[in-house]
Amino acid sequence: MLEIVRMGLERKEQIASIWADAFELDPLMKWVFPDDAARRGSLKRWWEFMLDHSPAGTELHGTRADGCVAYWQPPRKEVPALTGPQDDSNQISDWQARYMAMMTELLGDLAPSRMEALGQMQQARLSEPHWYLAALGTSPGRQSKGLGGKVLAPMLERCDRIGELAYLESSNPANVGFYRRHGFESLGEFTLGDGVLITPMSREPRPPLD
Repeated sequence: MLEIVRMGLERKEQIASIWADAFELDPLMKWVFPDDAARRGSLKRWWEFMLDHSPAGTELHGTRADGCVAYWQPPRKEVPALTGPQDDSNQISDWQARYMAMMTELLGDLAPSRMEALGQMQQARLSEPHWYLAALGTSPGRQSKGLGGKVLAPMLERCDRIGELAYLESSNPANVGFYRRHGFESLGEFTLGDGVLITPMSREPRPPLD
């Protein structure tokens, strides 16, 4: 029987490896990290950084066999900018400085445009409080086996029980139908970079069955 478990950051490298494999051919990540040979290593380092700087209350749900992991960030009032302040203070936090340094090391002259695009997507997040599905990734060899839906189920059931929204951005049109089957609805579309289509999607809590 497939078991879905809560995962901790002591498994950070394993989780980042799963996501690096899962997102290697994702349209957005192909644009952000255009070097085919370096992309997997860059993605692994990027995901490790994101996990290290997860907000308090983040939950990682996955299969015990490490084939699929969902990354949920809790509801919060503000979304911190990835690339620094949005005002004239010119002050950036320590983690923002380290993020910018990492992206510059990975991407060189491409870093500013990639960070700007990722920041635009982050700032476009739904304004209402919501659980944010920051990533759902399945190892290529274990895809199309129903793992994604099973890994999503615990949080979606909780959202239904406590009456909270769930939200995500799909950066691959091929995945929009999957999310619709699990109750998410499109909030429109916008493009980043060289025409990468982003589909924000939200899921209203479902009332309990009688």
